[in-house]
Amino acid sequence: MSFAIGTPVSDVNPLPIKGFGNLLDNTGAVINPNNYPQNLTYNADGTLWKITFTDGVNTWTQTNTWTDGNLTRVSNWVRT
Repeated sequence: MSFAIGTPVSDVNPLPIKGFGNLLDNTGAVINPNNYPQNLTYNADGTLWKITFTDGVNTWTQTNTWTDGNLTRVSNWVRT
């Protein structure tokens, strides 16, 4: 993307930002998990442990942490 000389940067014409409005994985790459089937893995107590998806080359995982039956942490997407 390029800007014409003299194009002012403003709220209406901002500089492009990598990943703006998108999810980033742990490497900083833009990802869109909703474009792929997601696999769910559960703990023995029935709580959701992790979600994974693949684009056929890379696999990403997001893990959940539970404390006393409450969801207390959702990790970032990690490329594995």
